[in-house]
Amino acid sequence: MNEEIKTIFKYNAFVINKNLEDISQDESIMTPPDGGSSINWILGHIVLTRDVIHEMFGIKKMCEEDFEKLYARGSSTIRKEDAQDISSLLKIYNDSQEKIMKALEESDIRADEEKMNNIPGLSFHEAYHAGQMGVLRRVIGKKGVIQ
Repeated sequence: MNEEIKTIFKYNAFVINKNLEDISQDESIMTPPDGGSSINWILGHIVLTRDVIHEMFGIKKMCEEDFEKLYARGSSTIRKEDAQDISSLLKIYNDSQEKIMKALEESDIRADEEKMNNIPGLSFHEAYHAGQMGVLRRVIGKKGVIQ
């Protein structure tokens, strides 16, 4: 059941964790010179988006309203003083990974139209942002970690 979606989430988690291995808090909030999102904002945005998946599976949401204001789509570039700690964000993400993988083991999303209509797109959304993190590593002066 759900093997394709589980595989996407597994690869997403691998890529995200690899890309964040040696990123400091200060590096996580750096943005490209011509504008754009930081690694910190992208990870916070992924965590926030995972709450949509959590709700579909009846899993408790992770993010409070203040968090949503910082990391929601269309929010402004995150300021250093507002940014969540990158290691804390990664822990929340990895905790979510365990919960989502367990939920995917225990149910078949094909039996639920809402899940079938949304989870594949949300997994792609996450993969898109995971790829951005790889590019942003290079923008902040780090080597790529996925060869």
